[in-house]
Amino acid sequence: MQILLIVAIVLIALAVSAQTGVLIAMYLMSRRISEKAEALMNETRGPLESSISNLKTVSYDLAETGKIARGQAQHIQETVAEVREAIREQIGDVRGTVGDTVTDARRMILRPLREYSAIGVGIAEGIRTFFFGRKRKETQIETKPKREHPAA
Repeated sequence: MQILLIVAIVLIALAVSAQTGVLIAMYLMSRRISEKAEALMNETRGPLESSISNLKTVSYDLAETGKIARGQAQHIQETVAEVREAIREQIGDVRGTVGDTVTDARRMILRPLREYSAIGVGIAEGIRTFFFGRKRKETQIETKPKREHPAA
């Protein structure tokens, strides 16, 4: 039984030393892995920082571009409103000018027409009087009053 006890103690000692060896190996392996990970982090830190810097620059540029585009859109909108107002004013001026021109043309054309019409009526009345004599005044009393505006 003593042998059995000695064998058990030896086995326990071997197991403890095996566990110690495994723990030391794990520690060394984790140290190597952490060193490699740190080296990898150091290698990627430079490109990542430059990428982050580039992204910041791009986002700033996009924000500035958005501001400029918004300003340009407002400027275009103001220009369109000014052009629209100028066109309305010019259309009003053209309407006034056309109206004045039509009024002047009517005066220039209708005045001589009225004069010639009056001369023609006078000549026709003169010929009628010459050939048929003066008209007699009507003595009949009208039963229906004449309307000023027959179409009304």
